[in-house]
Amino acid sequence: MKHFFQVLGFCSVLVALTSCTSTKELTISTIEPSPVDFSSQIRKIGIVNSSQSSFVKSYSTRLEQLIVMEERWLAEKGTEAALTGLFDELAQDKRFDTVRILENLDGEVTDFGTRPSNATWDKIAEICQTNGVDAIFSLASHDTETQFSLKKTKIDQLDMMRDRTRVSAQEITLETLIENGWRVYDPKQRILVDEFTSNEQITASAKGISPVDALQAIDKRRETLLEQSKSAGSSYAQRMQPKKLDVQRHYYVIGTRNFELADDKIQEGAYHEAIKLWEEEIANPKAKISGRACYNLAVINEFNGNLNAAMNWANKSYDLHKEDATLDYITALERRQAQSDVLKVQLANTSFED
Repeated sequence: MKHFFQVLGFCSVLVALTSCTSTKELTISTIEPSPVDFSSQIRKIGIVNSSQSSFVKSYSTRLEQLIVMEERWLAEKGTEAALTGLFDELAQDKRFDTVRILENLDGEVTDFGTRPSNATWDKIAEICQTNGVDAIFSLASHDTETQFSLKKTKIDQLDMMRDRTRVSAQEITLETLIENGWRVYDPKQRILVDEFTSNEQITASAKGISPVDALQAIDKRRETLLEQSKSAGSSYAQRMQPKKLDVQRHYYVIGTRNFELADDKIQEGAYHEAIKLWEEEIANPKAKISGRACYNLAVINEFNGNLNAAMNWANKSYDLHKEDATLDYITALERRQAQSDVLKVQLANTSFED
């Protein structure tokens, strides 16, 4: 019986805490501008491979030799996959009239670096002019590193009598890190438009009688690694586009009966009716109530895409009742406002679809 009342008491406290929650969340769909801001004059893109495969790796066993051979294969094929992924994605971008992978440059391409000299900029401009492009996307680095581990295990095997028996075996686990470094060069303005590095880790394992047998039993590892490299190129191209993002904003649901009724309207999707209820509380003699009504009006205006009105209501809320949460919200709105001009230009010049 005592245990029953303890449980009942706990549940009562839980219900009370839940019912006293002063806020709920409203999901607002936003669009973030791309961190990469192109000149509108860049219409033709050249893609080059500037990565250098400098891999001299020693091995002392047959297993290590096979792993090193796989890394060498990936260094070549993975680079090709990354370039293809970038090409395929950029080719769908309506900003660009031409996207080309520049090959057979007879050793012209080197690592242009992060701070190209005047001579290097001249070389980049020459490559662009020769190939009829306005800017260079460079795969500046493509590095792979594989580590392996072994542990003893058991596997089923058919014996001479075709019966299954458990035998000693080895399990191998390969952890491969793939790093891609990208840079974008604008030779006309002589600026490094963007520099970005991505890292992905692929893990694969299998069992076999010997370590070599276990390695050879790993299924579709090459396909997975190539797909990841291609995805890295595609993801980098997507970095050039604005990005849809959902943000959570809280709004106040208690304080007066109007707050509770407005919450019901929000849940029903009747936002205009919720606004009317909050507007009735703007003149509430209690600063805390009127301030939170203004805060809710700021949130609903942001929800409706009116950032200027949202900022006005947020500032009024802070003037009435100085809460830290309101100040944080004002900072978030200021950030969105600062991005709005850049976003408008990008939306007008990209293939982004809302």
